[in-house]
Amino acid sequence: MRFNRREKEAFLKELASGRLSHAYIIEGAEGVGKFTFASFAANAILCSGERRPCGKCPDCVKFAAGSHPDLFVFAPEKDASQLTVNVVREIKKSIYLMPNEGAKKVYIIKDGQKMNVQAQNAMLKFFEEPPESAVLFILTDKREALLPTVISRGQIITLYPAANGDIAAWLAEKFPRKAKEEIDAAVRMCEGIPGKAVTLTEKRFSQIRADAEEYARAVFGREGFKLVSFFKLKRYDRAKAKDFLLMLFSLFSDVLRAKERTQTFTVLDPVQAAEYAKQTTERKITSLAERTLAAFEEIDGNANINLTLTSLGADICAIQ
Repeated sequence: MRFNRREKEAFLKELASGRLSHAYIIEGAEGVGKFTFASFAANAILCSGERRPCGKCPDCVKFAAGSHPDLFVFAPEKDASQLTVNVVREIKKSIYLMPNEGAKKVYIIKDGQKMNVQAQNAMLKFFEEPPESAVLFILTDKREALLPTVISRGQIITLYPAANGDIAAWLAEKFPRKAKEEIDAAVRMCEGIPGKAVTLTEKRFSQIRADAEEYARAVFGREGFKLVSFFKLKRYDRAKAKDFLLMLFSLFSDVLRAKERTQTFTVLDPVQAAEYAKQTTERKITSLAERTLAAFEEIDGNANINLTLTSLGADICAIQ
């Protein structure tokens, strides 16, 4: 229970009391550990040991192997922008049937913010007339994307960023061959999000960082043509485009910190941050950061990747 200890302990107390809710909405930033938390809770619900989750009973063994017959996980198909009513129909096939082995069945819906209105309205039936034998977990990084009627009928559990020390220790265990400098850099940049920290330690992310630094040199060197044509050779998919924009946003934020004479940086070293800060104004670097974040939100919202990135370059050229 390295991350979200307090929330996990609170859930275990609720489970022990016998007063489980029929539905939970797990909210938090992407990568904060929503699915890990829901899996922990599901394991505890399905566990037949004395101290749950015990990790030793037949139910825990099946759960660890991903073969427990009373666990159901639903997620959007790759690159799908929505979870449709078809997911609800799949849930309906089994939710009113008795569990296969224990007292409960557990349903986990990933990326709940992608449920369209029809799917959410169909889901309300399970919320309003919940079977005693089922518990639902809806995971979302955008609570506002859920209908008020859905939110009001589920118990909300909010997950928060983790402490840097916990993330550093976890990364050191997960990646024993990584240099301390790499782990420290990932911790500085991840903003307390374990999933983001893992991404930052992956080999491919070093290229994203190099791309962001190259792009920044073009920004501060006023290389307008390069800013507009930069992405034509990159051919980013949606995930890489989002990673790049977050990296660029962090870089611009470092420059803004240098303008404000703050000594804490995430991407740039203090010397480079100070050098860029001399070449811009606080107003301009703030506009650059805001426009980059807007581009991220557009792509996160399923906008056309190439068009969004090309427009970003043109807009950055125009920022004075």
